[in-house]
Amino acid sequence: MALPQRQEYDLEGAAEYLGCSTGDILYYLDKGLLRLSVSTEHSPDFVSVPFEKLSAAVQQLLQSLYNPDGIDLSRIKLDQDSLDAGGAVSSLYLTHHQRNKIKDTVHELGEPIWLFQDFAGEQITIWHEDGLRGFWFYEEGGWIAGTFLDKEELDRLLQKKPAGSVSIASESIGLKPFQVPQGRVDEIAEAMVAYGNLFYKEKKRIPTSLDLQGFMLERGGKALQLTYDPRIEDFVFSFKPLSKRAFNDRYKEYRVTENTR
Repeated sequence: MALPQRQEYDLEGAAEYLGCSTGDILYYLDKGLLRLSVSTEHSPDFVSVPFEKLSAAVQQLLQSLYNPDGIDLSRIKLDQDSLDAGGAVSSLYLTHHQRNKIKDTVHELGEPIWLFQDFAGEQITIWHEDGLRGFWFYEEGGWIAGTFLDKEELDRLLQKKPAGSVSIASESIGLKPFQVPQGRVDEIAEAMVAYGNLFYKEKKRIPTSLDLQGFMLERGGKALQLTYDPRIEDFVFSFKPLSKRAFNDRYKEYRVTENTR
């Protein structure tokens, strides 16, 4: 009798499933090509509500939180109609920016996360009864405790992998128009470089700073938690302000020229 297919993998199991090294898996996670899944095994009664379906007031409240505890989250309530319009929690994913925050957390109990992604990449929230819920994550033995790599996410990556290639990591090595200067890595730098190179790959030209701003807002706004406030001409990147001038300065810094190759 055939054994049932595994649906959840640790680092070594995921590498074996994809036919690559554990170093490749960590590379894919670092670059946002793979997302960690969050275990909800002990949370069967949670309700998932898309972030965009919340009222503007609740959205603003969730974006303004800093290092909340469980009581702080449970005090944020949702009306019954919104809860009834939600659905069962089928999958929860962390972005690679959230994974980086967890790895670098300074909070004793771990990094609190209350905004997640579903499989399609839409931002979602989770609720129990009428209160907001979240999880506290920390790194243990080089891995984020309470997370795994699920089969659906691994299969999604396999579909992007060209036939006959050794690994996505090996394909990523080569000349690209944007790169992060050594020792200057942060979430904004990684996102600008990744989306600048993606623009170049898709459109066969190097984006201007204005091109890149529009491309990131259109293609990565939800995943990056990136918005733009035209009143003050500032971007908000994962709750961090970034002025247009600062964006342009970073664009020049990350743009590869003949002098920086």
